[in-house]
Amino acid sequence: METEDDALVMYLVVRRRTTRPFAELATAAALATRRCAYRFRDDDRWRDGFEDWWHHSFRKVCLRAEPREWDDLRDLDHERVGDVACLPPLRRSARDRVLVRMQTLSDEAGQLPELDRDDLGDLTLVVATDLKMSSGKTLAQIGHAALMADLDTGFDRGLDLRVVGQGTDGWAALAEFADAVVRDGGLTEIAPGSETVLVLRSPAESVK
Repeated sequence: METEDDALVMYLVVRRRTTRPFAELATAAALATRRCAYRFRDDDRWRDGFEDWWHHSFRKVCLRAEPREWDDLRDLDHERVGDVACLPPLRRSARDRVLVRMQTLSDEAGQLPELDRDDLGDLTLVVATDLKMSSGKTLAQIGHAALMADLDTGFDRGLDLRVVGQGTDGWAALAEFADAVVRDGGLTEIAPGSETVLVLRSPAESVK
């Protein structure tokens, strides 16, 4: 039975002192999460944990890695895009020592580009910027959204995936046309049920 102290968690890891802009890290987090799920969800070593996590936890935690820790990640199963890595779900008690040593990513989130409704990508994730989530919280929520779109048809590495920001004004109208909406469980930073990310698919005409 899953307990709060030993929940199944999918860990996102960001390389500390990265020079990449936050918008690039946001896109990398979405892609790394999708590729991790696609690669490991049917792997015999991870299948049962993935199934349990998908239906009962869906929890993500975003950590920051010092240079030595970032290098040590290469010994663990993961998918890496740029300066962001994603590991398949595992229980807190089963974390490798390198993950235990890492700190939670709690810096202020950087700026995201504004949504252009006339120029959507194949998959566009719209972040609620007025919630003022930390960078780690924001990346975790983006990871949630990335898995709410079809993995089988969207895994192609040529996928035009974009992460943009949207304030309160216009959010409700936009949410009506979203393919999916991420609502937070309220465990950290924001109130339960807060809408954090919208999942939009082409064509652009669907949100005009």
